[in-house]
Amino acid sequence: MVLYSDYAPARTRQIVADVIAGAVAALAIALAAAVAGAIRALGAFGRDLEAAGLDFQSGLTDAADSLGGIPLIGDGIRGPFDLAAGAGGSVAEAGRQQQAFVELIAATTGWLIALLPLTVLALVWLLPRIRFAVRKRRLRAMIAAGMTADTLAARAVARAPLRQLVAVHPDPAAAWRSNDPALVRALAGVELRRAGIAADALP
Repeated sequence: MVLYSDYAPARTRQIVADVIAGAVAALAIALAAAVAGAIRALGAFGRDLEAAGLDFQSGLTDAADSLGGIPLIGDGIRGPFDLAAGAGGSVAEAGRQQQAFVELIAATTGWLIALLPLTVLALVWLLPRIRFAVRKRRLRAMIAAGMTADTLAARAVARAPLRQLVAVHPDPAAAWRSNDPALVRALAGVELRRAGIAADALP
């Protein structure tokens, strides 16, 4: 499988890392949703305020309409009621604005709580995993196209950590130049292991 190393120890580490990363991602999303939900609960005050304002406005508007129907004095009487009803509308609008503000804070906080750990996770886990999978797939394709042990050994000498190379030979470059088939294949094995490809993948 391209996503995982052919070597059991490395594959186990990758699987454990994937499980931990998945758990961290799920926890971050759950925490973000919980915090956003808790903040949204504060919008209840705004909803109550809006409902009270609308009820107040509706009641005074109905009263103004009723009194406004009285001949001669109706228009004069309804004026104060209309003004008070307008105040009720202002209260309702204040309630709506409070709800909008709470929703903005809830959404912003939720996204921040989710995105910060997910961004770190992408940098320290996802990108390296993608690079590993791409590298393994490409190297397999190169081997299938005819890349030899000599070329892989040269790549290892140029790119592999020195501690891995000296485990094959005290002088890795000299070992590669010697054209000794066993040494060259051992150096090629270093490159294969770094890519998570079993040594028997090389003809």
